Amino acid sequence: MIFPRRVLLLALSATALLPAAAQVRLPHVFTDGAVLQRDRAVPVWGTAPAGKKVTVKFAGQEKSAQAAADGKWRVDLDAMHASAEGRVLEVAEEGGQAVQVKDLLVGEVWLASGQSNMEWTIANTRPEDQQAAKAGPVPLLRILTVAKKLSPYRLEDFEGRWQPATPESVPGFSAVAYFFGRRLTEELGIPVGMIASSWGGSRIEPWLADEGFADVPDLREMREFRQSRTPGSPEYNQLLRRHLDATRAWLETAERQLHNRQPVAVQPSAPPVLPVGHTQAIGTYQAMIHPLVPYGLRGFLWYQGESNVGEGMLYTLKMEALIKGWRQQFGLPQAPFLYVQLAPFNYGGDREGALQAFWVAQQHALKIPHTGMAATLDIGNPADIHPRNKSEVGRRLALWALADTYGKQGIVKSGPVFESFEVAGDAVRVRFGSCPTGLLTRDGKPPTHFEVAGADWNFKPATAEIAGNEPVVVLRSAEIPQPVMARYAWHQTAEPNLANREGLPATAFHTHWPDDPVLGRNVAFQRPFTSSDPNSEGWNTGLTDGNWSGNRGNCFATGIAPGYPKHVTIDLGRAREVQAVRFGTPAFGSTKTVVISLSENGQEFQEAGKHEFAGKTAASTEIRFDKRPVRFVRASFTDHHEKQDHFSEKNGFLTELEVYGPAR
Repeated sequence: MIFPRRVLLLALSATALLPAAAQVRLPHVFTDGAVLQRDRAVPVWGTAPAGKKVTVKFAGQEKSAQAAADGKWRVDLDAMHASAEGRVLEVAEEGGQAVQVKDLLVGEVWLASGQSNMEWTIANTRPEDQQAAKAGPVPLLRILTVAKKLSPYRLEDFEGRWQPATPESVPGFSAVAYFFGRRLTEELGIPVGMIASSWGGSRIEPWLADEGFADVPDLREMREFRQSRTPGSPEYNQLLRRHLDATRAWLETAERQLHNRQPVAVQPSAPPVLPVGHTQAIGTYQAMIHPLVPYGLRGFLWYQGESNVGEGMLYTLKMEALIKGWRQQFGLPQAPFLYVQLAPFNYGGDREGALQAFWVAQQHALKIPHTGMAATLDIGNPADIHPRNKSEVGRRLALWALADTYGKQGIVKSGPVFESFEVAGDAVRVRFGSCPTGLLTRDGKPPTHFEVAGADWNFKPATAEIAGNEPVVVLRSAEIPQPVMARYAWHQTAEPNLANREGLPATAFHTHWPDDPVLGRNVAFQRPFTSSDPNSEGWNTGLTDGNWSGNRGNCFATGIAPGYPKHVTIDLGRAREVQAVRFGTPAFGSTKTVVISLSENGQEFQEAGKHEFAGKTAASTEIRFDKRPVRFVRASFTDHHEKQDHFSEKNGFLTELEVYGPAR
């Protein structure tokens, strides 16, 4: 009987917006001291008695609207220039008493969200940041914190009030949001309003507005799953109506069965509902972002990802859905979305590779129009997931805003970004972008944390040299005389020293991940798979995690059921264009012949190639074929070597199985 309680909660939350006397009311985003967005229409909305005319007056403007049957009304004030003059917003219903909101400024408004590193308050930052905030008020900066709350339904209001940025008010405010807003006031000389709505430990999923899924085909399954389980969605409502009809019919039948002393049929089950919580599927957007819609904003800040580390390129897709959803909800299709790339941190040896892949996923989100990324490889703390230098994070985000959003000239907003590479004999030449004044190292020493590898993907440390005034680093390794690939800062606790002359750090990269220059994009990354002989000793994972190590949890193995062949099948989620498969074995076990088969429907498989591995030998191979639509990829173990070590010869091992389609 969970759902009726939710219905009651929805009703209570809806009526909470309506005052006891049914007089005109504004949501809490309109409180004394608010900042309204300049240079674009400003929505003002609230509730009033149904049918009543509501008049809004501000800065010489007067706009009217009629409250709808549900009491909701909205007007849009004409665009205004920035103003530091505190003025009064007056709202009155016909024949009623006016409501006044005082000391409103007009300037720039930004919404900052994410998990703990965005929520992290000034009171918990390094002493230098705390002292800067205590030095005095920032007259042009106003702050608003949205209280933590969860809901399966989209709420209309929240708890919170605007405040001036004073030494007394800012210690409990988001440090990143504060220093970003403070920098804007210094550079622009106009009022800035910062809205902070964050929750420590939250995943990205509960912050999503489902409208953002519409143009992300690779998240179709996720979208359909969520829509059918989200209270209030058309899909869920349809399922619920069917359930109610079935329940009514069941009640009638049950009454007759009870009267006739017959067994009563099982009551129909209610449709499943997505779990609500800051680490679950829904809840924070509904209660902490939607109540702000459609407040006038310039853009968004985002500092989140620690709770999603391990998802690799899937996170890029989720960011795309997040960005598109928020832009649509606020009616800002080109609003800047600026985010922070995670800092180095030791997530544990069994998760090595997860953070590096996440860094790349975050960097790929820059392909989404009007986005910017502040890198933090040099200001993190591998022993602390909450680096204390938040003023520099705010400054780096502000560089993106000042350069791109506000058109300030001469600002270098980003550190060096991998652009291309070429193999030149025994060297790899790596070219960087975003360094117009050249490369340097922060400590004056040669660049660190570079590695090269041959065709076997066995990476070794490389010496690195900046090529004169070119934005190029030349890599060599005596252990790899014929290198074909390179990577940088490819370790979760890496703190490399390469930067541009403005002091902004270079970002991590891998020349062959996620897009192999020859094979394309690994479309099997983190896709689910099923085994015909599941392993019960903890080796039934790791096949598609992007990690080629031979450790338990990162390396796949079948069980030890007798008889061959055995197989494992990856589901790509939908038919995709596929052109190659790469797979390999660890330095142990008796794996011999592995056959790769492809299928579009999961019923009919066609062999694409096979390879015979030496026993107890780490090796990898690839099979290329003409591009074709494929959804299911199967690796079959058709035979085995004699027992090689302490592992049973009946185990079939694979360190990784990658499936390649065209690069994106």
